[in-house]
Amino acid sequence: MNARTLDKDSTDRPAPDGEGFAPTRPLRTSGYLSGAAILALLAVVLCYEFAGTLTSGQTSRLVFGVVLPVVVLGGPLLLALRRHRLSDEEWEAGRCTESRVAAARSRSASVSSFGLTGFVAVVAVAGLLVFTNDGAVQKTFFNMSFMTESLGDVFKALLINIEIAVGAQILAMLFGLVLAVARLLPGKGFWPVRVLAIAYIDVFRGIPSVVLIYLVCFGLPLTEVPVLSEGDPIVYAIAALALTYSAYNAELFRAGIESINPGQTSAALSMGLSQPDVLRFVILPQMSRNIAAPMLSQFIGLQKDTALVIVVGIIDAFSQAKIYSANDFNLSAVTAVCFVFVLVTIPQTRFVDYLLARSGTKLKRV
Repeated sequence: MNARTLDKDSTDRPAPDGEGFAPTRPLRTSGYLSGAAILALLAVVLCYEFAGTLTSGQTSRLVFGVVLPVVVLGGPLLLALRRHRLSDEEWEAGRCTESRVAAARSRSASVSSFGLTGFVAVVAVAGLLVFTNDGAVQKTFFNMSFMTESLGDVFKALLINIEIAVGAQILAMLFGLVLAVARLLPGKGFWPVRVLAIAYIDVFRGIPSVVLIYLVCFGLPLTEVPVLSEGDPIVYAIAALALTYSAYNAELFRAGIESINPGQTSAALSMGLSQPDVLRFVILPQMSRNIAAPMLSQFIGLQKDTALVIVVGIIDAFSQAKIYSANDFNLSAVTAVCFVFVLVTIPQTRFVDYLLARSGTKLKRV
């Protein structure tokens, strides 16, 4: 077998003796570098304009709008450029593996530069939108004096939203489980029950929550039916949201039940357990673990929908903020409500992510 000599400029063309191919030169990273450099230049321009809206002095504008962004964004770019040159040097020296590693690291640094530059550019654009035109957007939506003034009453009214959300979720889970079980009842004898469950789920999933709140809260008092027409508006709002979300929860419960291997039901029945015992001790515990994350996500959506009770005059957090906005001719109080709802839902969202990650880890182990 003839020996081959690695040429410094070798490509993927066949060797002269036809025995295999010469090593391929690593993919060039100049394209990554050029794109990252152009995006970084655009980000610096945006930062310069943003700094101009915050400071009046030219020196501070140059420092915060040019020098600081260049220092922050230039690091990954210089690292990518150095690794790019190192890749070329290693290739010229005939060290193919080292050249490929350096090229890969250069691309990684360029991608990091893309990410950092994109973040800085988005922040700069958002700052320009908020503080341009003498801070008109900031004064309209983010006036701290109006926000702090309304926060006390907003937090007190938020208790109404929490009360409605918790009450509606409890009812929706209980009724949703009944609907799911009814829809999954086997045999020809239960087909009317299945039809009713399916009809309810389809109808109430199609009705907008705000329409149902309006119908229940205003309609039931007009009927003058004893007991039904004498309820509190908050109770009516809880019932309306429970009617809507029980249909969604029923589908979650049904998916959770159907995700369990039917062999477990057969095995439990063969051991002498009755059908209700199988449902209670075998199906429901596993189903609860499977649907915990999506059910909590559903609850987060329910919490946000509690703001819809404003259409029937219930003084919740949004209603309270709207009163402040009408008095101040400013929407900062409504922005404060947005922040409050975000603060309430973010811990729950992170908990959902934790549950999903944990369930994914368990599946990988299995």
